[in-house]
Amino acid sequence: MEESSVKYAGSGEPEKRFGPADALRFFGRAEIKTTAILLYAAFALTLWKYIPSLPLPSSSPESVGQIEISRYTQAVGRGAELLAEGKPLPVSLFLTGELKSFAALLLMGLIPMGIVKWGFREKLSDYGLSFGNRFTLQSILIFTPLMIVLGYWCTGADYAMVYPLNPLAARAPAGLFRLHLAVYTLCYYLGWEFMFRGFLLKGLLPKCGPYAAILIQTLAATMLHFGHPLPETLGCIGGSFFWGGLALRTKSLLPTWVQHAALGAALDLAIFARIAGTF
Repeated sequence: MEESSVKYAGSGEPEKRFGPADALRFFGRAEIKTTAILLYAAFALTLWKYIPSLPLPSSSPESVGQIEISRYTQAVGRGAELLAEGKPLPVSLFLTGELKSFAALLLMGLIPMGIVKWGFREKLSDYGLSFGNRFTLQSILIFTPLMIVLGYWCTGADYAMVYPLNPLAARAPAGLFRLHLAVYTLCYYLGWEFMFRGFLLKGLLPKCGPYAAILIQTLAATMLHFGHPLPETLGCIGGSFFWGGLALRTKSLLPTWVQHAALGAALDLAIFARIAGTF
């Protein structure tokens, strides 16, 4: 392969022409793990983004490309009718509205865990599924209350258009809303944290180093917030950067999971309380 006279920016290294044969190196022994992580993340996060959280009308710009799931749309529509009529809402119907959380657990959590365990032959504890060290509990005690306050603060109408992810939760009876919070914190946030602070961050760490790995998962998490209120999306940059560093410092996903779930649960609870007229 010939070398050109062009230098890689800031490296001083001669730039080499990238040809078809070089594409095979993505799947060579030295690069296959990084390739698998990034390609799977691109596929899974894109698929999850287009899974509906609301049965948007076809005329809405946000519905363009949205996956059509008739059972979900029918369940949400029927559930909304029952709530409007003041009739009991079956649990099975309500849980259908948790599609986005269940999908997060599968696409961002369970499948990547399987890739790590049976594909890479590595320990899940190396990807953050452990208690970590003495900073784990300290960070939970210090930062979780701040996340709860922040979640309660974000109660504007623009947030209520996006959350809760289960479109039936905000107007459901208190018992079903508590069920939503349980599913949301256990399924959605476990999947999310394993994908970004485990699979991407810890998986890319040996190849990219801590700085690039933190920035890559920050970029991916922020892009998944496109379409959300601007303050939330901008806040995701700082939050993902902070939680990426915290996951490396504590060697655990527990503090990021607890803090992130506390933020989301507090936000949903504030929206629920505002709609119920108790906040």
